[in-house]
Amino acid sequence: MKKGNRLFNTGVLPFRSVLLGALLISNALHAMTLDEALSASLRHESQLQVSRLSVNQSTAMLEQARQRDGLKLNLVGQLDYERVETPAQVMFPTEGNRKGRSLQLQLDYPVYTAGRHRLGIEVAKNQLSAQAQGLSDQRSETILNTVMVYTDVLKKKAILELRKKTMSNLQRSLYESQRRFDVGMITRADLAQVLAQVAQGQADITQAQSNLTVSEAQFYQITGLSAENLVAIKQLPAIPASVDEILARTHNHPALIRAKYEKQAAEKQYALTRRELWPTVLLTSRAGKQHEASYIGSESNNYMVGVQLNVPLYDDGLNRANIRKAQADVDLANQKIRALELDLKQRAQTSYAQLQSIRQNKDALQNAIDAASIAFIYTRKEFDLGTKTTFDLLNTEQKLLDVQTQKTVNEQDEVVFVYQLLDQMGQLNQLVLPQTTE
Repeated sequence: MKKGNRLFNTGVLPFRSVLLGALLISNALHAMTLDEALSASLRHESQLQVSRLSVNQSTAMLEQARQRDGLKLNLVGQLDYERVETPAQVMFPTEGNRKGRSLQLQLDYPVYTAGRHRLGIEVAKNQLSAQAQGLSDQRSETILNTVMVYTDVLKKKAILELRKKTMSNLQRSLYESQRRFDVGMITRADLAQVLAQVAQGQADITQAQSNLTVSEAQFYQITGLSAENLVAIKQLPAIPASVDEILARTHNHPALIRAKYEKQAAEKQYALTRRELWPTVLLTSRAGKQHEASYIGSESNNYMVGVQLNVPLYDDGLNRANIRKAQADVDLANQKIRALELDLKQRAQTSYAQLQSIRQNKDALQNAIDAASIAFIYTRKEFDLGTKTTFDLLNTEQKLLDVQTQKTVNEQDEVVFVYQLLDQMGQLNQLVLPQTTE
């Protein structure tokens, strides 16, 4: 029985191992799209959670502002001991010891606050709107950062593949050069050039691998996923063809809208501060029971309904200081808006110019690659016939590598500039719809 079980288990374990291995291979070969990376980063980014909590905090502050000047109902109890002494010339002295206790229900309701209640609510509403735009701005920044690291990994992988391909060609050239040197067809200097180029190629591969490792680490930091198999971005979102239209849309950037809400909150706070010393009218009511124990005991009930006027007269300059602070906040908010507008327009103009330059050079760069490829093919043929030197062959191959690398860089930079412009126009959030898992 035991032997049979052992044989049965030895048949199951390899099957399970094969199944587990197949699952691991399947996961490793799964191609990740940009949309999947964006969804992962929006779930993973910790700053987004901080922004959401800030929105919740502002929501609670708005509720506080709404309830701050509402009805107040208090139950007040009191126990006291009193010693009374009267002068001898008083006809009816009341001196002695007194013990008292009382219980009173107090009700206060502000019927006039000089607009402070309304202004306080408006300040809180603007602050909540500002925090909501801050969340939108953080989400847009997360999307842009994800696109940047995604394209950076694609770029570094492509460059690494180019370096490896070049290294393969260099090793072939080294093999052929060694044979030619052995039969005396080339000099030792020619062979040394090839050896130096191979060494440089190996160093380039090492550097490219290091750069890729750094980019993959940044990708994991933002998305929480490994950049194993990323799908190339085939189609880019559309953007306006006119730079003037792009600049006009920069007013929709969430950071700028947030700054405008903060300015409105500062202006409302300034108006609120100027009314700190204005009067307040309260509707007040009292109902209670009092008992006093002395040599003559007494007990009484009391009721009161009235209107109370509070007028602050002196605060040692605190209100003037608060007004200066509120005015400084308004000035700072105005300056922040102006700075953001200039910065957004400058960055949009720069991104648009760089994008146009890349797109205009596409055809020229492809023509350069075609020409360099033809030159490399014929240079190799002439090298085989002995009419071209080793230096000519290596130089032609390096030119081909340079234009291929430039094409790879330009393709990924085009993606980044398009998404930067979408971010600067405030349209990046619209590309990735909010999910319940975010």
